[in-house]
Amino acid sequence: MQNKLLENRRSNFVAAPVFVYNGNMFYIVGLGNPGEKYRNTRHNIGWLVLDYVREQASLPTLVHEKQNSAQVTGGILAGEEVTIVYPDTFMNNSGAAVVKFVKKAETEKLIVLHDDIDLPFGQIKIGRGRGDGGNNGIKSIIQKLGTKDFVRIRIGIAPTSFWSGKTKRPAGGGPLERFVLKPFSTKEAKQLEEVAEKSYQALQEILKNGPEIAMNKFN
Repeated sequence: MQNKLLENRRSNFVAAPVFVYNGNMFYIVGLGNPGEKYRNTRHNIGWLVLDYVREQASLPTLVHEKQNSAQVTGGILAGEEVTIVYPDTFMNNSGAAVVKFVKKAETEKLIVLHDDIDLPFGQIKIGRGRGDGGNNGIKSIIQKLGTKDFVRIRIGIAPTSFWSGKTKRPAGGGPLERFVLKPFSTKEAKQLEEVAEKSYQALQEILKNGPEIAMNKFN
């Protein structure tokens, strides 16, 4: 299936910055790995969902900010001014880009969308102030910002048992790395837009009413 979310929407960007950053805006960061080989892998679901968010909110074309190691856009989402950030770094160095946008005193304005191997595919959870959960992108952001105090939208990518419906987490090390870097199955690809819409609704709720209310509604 050629799901439109799996099309490359980050290939068309302009080269000059067009946004002025200020301390009142929210920073929405999607985690993923750059490069064609990683584009439609499970580890990049944060980027894929952010593609959907940009399209639904009719946000401007991405800007390539080489000095900030990111592709960026911005505008108004759920009544709030937002900057959308796709780090150009690899996942395990995501914090190097995030710290260029978000000051340590502004981390309550940071929302990160990322894959979570401990949640079944199709499920999302909103969290704040927790550890990295084994996600190297979150680990890098925590290290660079020096705090865990930011909001995450965790997007499940784990397979589930056909018989029990329970999550089957791949073993650590090689098997886990191979799994997260694999493309979505045909069945998963068909469900991606539904997952993206759920994540988009959660993001809007966070912006409108805060993470605690959003957690009560979506977790």
